[in-house]
Amino acid sequence: MPWRRAGSSWTADANVNRLRLQYQIALATFLPLIVFALLGGAISAYALRTIPQSLVLQRQLALTQVAAAGVAGTLKGYVRLLESTAVELGEMNGDPGQLQGVLQARAAVLSPFTAGVGLLDTAGTAIAATGLAEPSLGLNFAFRPYFQEAQRAQGPVFSTVFQDQPAGFDAVIIAVPVRRQGAFAGLLVGELALSRREWARDLNLLHTAEGGQAYLIDSASVIIYHPDPDRIGQSVQSDPDVWRLVIGGEARSVLHRPADAREHLVVAYAPLPGIAWGLITEEPWEAIVAPILPYQWAAAGLLTVGVALALIALVLSVRRVTRPVNALIAAGQEVAGGRPFRPLAVEGPPDMRTLLAVINQMVARLGEQRAALRSYAQRVLVREEEERLRLSRDLHDETVQDLIALTQRLELCSDLWEENPTAARSELQAARELARFAAAEVRRMSNNLRPSILEDLGLAAGLHALARELGRSLPGVRVSCEVVGDEQRLSPELELTAFRIAQEALTNVRKHAATASQVNIALFYEAWGIQLMIEDDGPGFEPAAAQTLLHAGHLGLTGMAERAQLFGGRLQVNSTPGEGTTVSLRLPRQLDAG
Repeated sequence: MPWRRAGSSWTADANVNRLRLQYQIALATFLPLIVFALLGGAISAYALRTIPQSLVLQRQLALTQVAAAGVAGTLKGYVRLLESTAVELGEMNGDPGQLQGVLQARAAVLSPFTAGVGLLDTAGTAIAATGLAEPSLGLNFAFRPYFQEAQRAQGPVFSTVFQDQPAGFDAVIIAVPVRRQGAFAGLLVGELALSRREWARDLNLLHTAEGGQAYLIDSASVIIYHPDPDRIGQSVQSDPDVWRLVIGGEARSVLHRPADAREHLVVAYAPLPGIAWGLITEEPWEAIVAPILPYQWAAAGLLTVGVALALIALVLSVRRVTRPVNALIAAGQEVAGGRPFRPLAVEGPPDMRTLLAVINQMVARLGEQRAALRSYAQRVLVREEEERLRLSRDLHDETVQDLIALTQRLELCSDLWEENPTAARSELQAARELARFAAAEVRRMSNNLRPSILEDLGLAAGLHALARELGRSLPGVRVSCEVVGDEQRLSPELELTAFRIAQEALTNVRKHAATASQVNIALFYEAWGIQLMIEDDGPGFEPAAAQTLLHAGHLGLTGMAERAQLFGGRLQVNSTPGEGTTVSLRLPRQLDAG
C-alpha cells in the first residue's frame, strides 16, 4: 500500500506538471492571438469610425463650399444692383437733387439693403440716400475703413461689422465706386442691418437640415448672420476650435464638441469666392452617422465570432502538441527552481532526441549571446565616457575660458561704473563681443559634434570644409588644403578621428594664432595609412609634456594625442616661439582587430 500511495502521488504530480505545461504552452499561444485579435479589433473599430468620419468631413466641406459659392452669387447680385445704380448716378452732372431723385426712384430695387443705400461724395460726405438712410445725409464717413479701401481698390468692398451712426445698430456695408468720365466721383454704399435678418432670406443655401445651422462671418470673424439672433455680432474667437478652423483662411472641416454641448458637431468653413466673408456650417455628428451604426455592430459581432472559433481551434491543437513534451517537465522544474542549466541527455524517440538537441543548442546560444551583450555594453560605456571626457576638455579649453574672461570683464565694468562710466561702457562693449564670441564657439562646437560631411563625402571633403570655415572666421589668413595620393575611404572611426584632430588643431589656430598669415593643411594617402599635417606661421609656443599641459588646464593637445593613440596612431606637435606650429598625425589604414 505505501508503494502504491507513493506511486499514486507521483502520478498525481506528473498530471499536475502536464497540466501546468499545457497551460504554459496554451498561454504562450493564446496571448499573442488575443493581443493580435484585440489589436485587430481596435484597428477595425478605429477604421469603422475614422473612415465614416473622413467621408462625413469631406461631405460637409463639399456642401459648405457649394453653399458658399451660392451665397457669394447672391451677394454679387447685390453688388450688381449697386453697380447698375452707380452707373446711372455717374451719368448725372452731380446735382444733389438729381442724385437723390435717382436713389428714390430705385428704392424698391434696392430694398434688400435693410438699412438703406447712400451716396458719398469724394470727401466721404453723404449727399443722397434712400428713405432708410436719409438720417445720414450730411454726415462724413471718410474715416470708415470701407471708404478708404474702396478708394484704394476702385472696386466693390465688403466691410466688417461696425456700429451705424446715428442709428446705433450693428451693420455691414457693400460699397461700389461711382465713376464720372472715368474718374472716382463718390461711393455708393448699401447698408445691411444685422438686426434685420430679412436681407438674408434670399440666401436659401443658408438653410440646413434639422439640427444643423449655417452662418456668415465677416473678415474679422464676427458673425453677421445666424439663425439664432443672439449670436449675431459675436466673434467666433470665443470657440478655439472654430477659430483655428477660420484663421487659416482655407476651406476645412473638423469634428468639434462645444464646451457647453453633449454632442459632437461636424463643422466646416469655406470662404465666399471673391468676397472677404466666410460661411460656417454645423451639423450634429450623431444624426449623420446614425444610418451606419447597425453595420458597425454587425462587423464587431462577426469579428468576435471569428476570434472565438480561432481560440477553440487552438485549444484542440495545443492539447495534441503538449503530449510529446511531458518528459521535459522535470528538467523545466529544475531550471525554474533556480538550478543552473545542465545539458540534457539526448535520448529517447527520434522526435524527442531532436527536440532535446535543439533545446541544448538554444540555451548554449542564449548564454553566448548574453556574454556578447555584456561585453558590448561594457565597450559602449567605455566609449561613452571617453566621448564625454573629450567633450569636457573641448568645453574647458574654449567656452569655460571665455566665460571666465567675460566674468572678469563684467566685474571690472561693475567697479568702473561709478568712477569712470566711459571706461565701463568700453569694458561692457568688450564683454558683449566676448559673449557673442563664446556663443559662436558653442554653436560651432554643437554643429561639429557629428560632422555629417564625413559620412557623405569622406575625410578629404571634411578637411576642405574646415579650411573654408577657418578662412571665413579669419579673413586675413590665407588657408590652403591639399590632398596628395589616391583618395580612399577609411573606416568611419579613423576618418572621424582624423577630422576631430584637424578640427582641434584649427581651433587652436583660431584662438592662439589669429595673427598668422598662412595656414597649410595637407592630407597624404599612403599604402600604410594616412598622414595629416597642419602648419601655421603664427606666434608658436613652447612645447610641454602632456602631464604638464594637463595640470595647466590645456586639455586640447592632450585630447588630440589620446585620440590618435586610441586608434593606433601617433600625433607629433612641433612649435617654436615666433616661428609657428606644425601638427603631424599618422594613422594606420585599418583598425586593430583587438
